[in-house]
Parts: sequence; C-alpha cells; structure tokens
Amino acid sequence: MSKVLSKETSPYFKTMSRLILNQKETLAKTILDEDRFHYSHLGNNRSRLEHLRMKLIHLYGETVSLPPAVSIERLKEWGSEYADIFVSLNIPLDRAIEEVHFYRTKIGIIIKEEAKTQKFDLDTFYELISEFDSVVDTAVLMVSTSYMEKHASNLETAGHEIDELSVPVVPLGDGVGILPMIGDIDTNRAQVLMENALRSSVDLKLDHLILDLSGVPIIDTMVAQKIHQVIQALELIGVKTKISGLRPELALTMTALGVEFNGVTTFSSLHLALQYLGFKREM
Repeated sequence: MSKVLSKETSPYFKTMSRLILNQKETLAKTILDEDRFHYSHLGNNRSRLEHLRMKLIHLYGETVSLPPAVSIERLKEWGSEYADIFVSLNIPLDRAIEEVHFYRTKIGIIIKEEAKTQKFDLDTFYELISEFDSVVDTAVLMVSTSYMEKHASNLETAGHEIDELSVPVVPLGDGVGILPMIGDIDTNRAQVLMENALRSSVDLKLDHLILDLSGVPIIDTMVAQKIHQVIQALELIGVKTKISGLRPELALTMTALGVEFNGVTTFSSLHLALQYLGFKREM
C-alpha cells in the first residue's frame, strides 16, 4: 500500500518548492514570448501585471509545501488583485484563466524532469503532480470568483448611473423644475427617482416640482406607491408637487389600485401644468 506524502514534512515537496522558486524569473519571462498574452492599453497596469505574474509563480512554488488553509488564503488575496486588472481593462475572464493555466504546463515539465533525474517512484511523482494541480485549480477558482464579483459590481454601478441619467430633474427657473419620467419603471429606477427628486430639489432650490408621467406606459402598485412617497418626502422639505401627463388609462389604473393623491394638483399635459405655474408657451 502506497504511503501518502505530507506536504509539510516531505523532502520531495520542499525540493519541488525550492526548484520552482529558483526558476521563477525565467518562468515569468516565458509568457512574454506568447503573443496572446500581449495586451494593448495596459498603461500603468503593465508593471503591476508583471509583478502579479511573478507573484503567481512564487505562490505556485511556495504553496505546494504549505498547509491548505494557508495556501487558499494567499491565493485568494492574489486572485483579487489579478482579477482587478483584467476587469478594469475589460479583458475577458477566459484570458485571465488561460494565463493561470499557462504555467501549469511549464512547471509540470520542471517537476517531470526533476522526477526523472532523481528517479522518483510513480507514487511520489503522482503525489507531487496532484498537489501542484490542486494549487493551480485553486488559483483558477479564486480568479474566477473574484472576477465575477468585480464584474457584477461594475455592472450594478453602471446600471445605477444609467438610471440616474434617465430620471434627471430639469430646472426651468423661478424655483420650478420638471422630472420627466420615461419608459418602464422598476424597483431600482423608482428608488433612483425618489433620491434624485429629493437631492435635485434641494440643490436647485426648487419650490415646485412637476412629475411628468407622459412617457410612462403603465403604472403598477409599486410605482404608484413610490410616487406617493416622493410627493410626501418633497412636501417635508417644502417642495410642492404637481403631476402632469396623467392620461385617462393611467388615471383609471391608479383608481383601480386604490392609489389617491389627495391634495396634489394633477394635469393631463405638461404645458397645462406650466401654465398653472405662470409659464407661458412662446408662440
């Protein structure tokens, strides 16, 4: 029955670790010969990427002889930094993984040649290769997880910024502003609507804000409730709200939903709301 080697005590693992670490600079340069790993527009990230490539090789050499918990923690920290570069440069995840895998073959050859030179038995060679493969797999997992988390965070931020741009408050002067609502309004946009209305009303020193619903195709309970909350919040900061663009079908829907805007003046069109506030259309 073959004996399982201990990473912490086995001289074989320590030998492999030392061998990889001694060749890390040479190994790091081998990737420069591969055109597929040459990225344009790296800028200041070039030296950072080269440093992280060197660090990966160092980790490959170091972690093959470290306890699993320590290896995972160090690879997780490295993976976060590594993924950050690829996400910021909009380089696909598969290219990042390909880089991580690149050294598997190179270091695998080193392990094989050393095993032949030192005449390792088959069980020892298998243990060494299996452990190294496990380290590489962990590195891939850490990069993939971190990349997806950062990418999702960027998408969420971008979506929030787009939502903010899609519900701008337009100042007209004399303390009057318009918040044109266009398109379908989901939970996120409704929240952005409320935040923008309050913030912009304060920043623009508005006394009156017209919520124009002309571009809203449908209103459901959630949207109606959010509009009601916006009106109440604006009232608390001294801004009087008017609603324009309330088409008959929208009015019927809101009535069916039991939504009431008591005390809020409504208009069928924006220009009627403006006329009410003293703005005359230029002819």
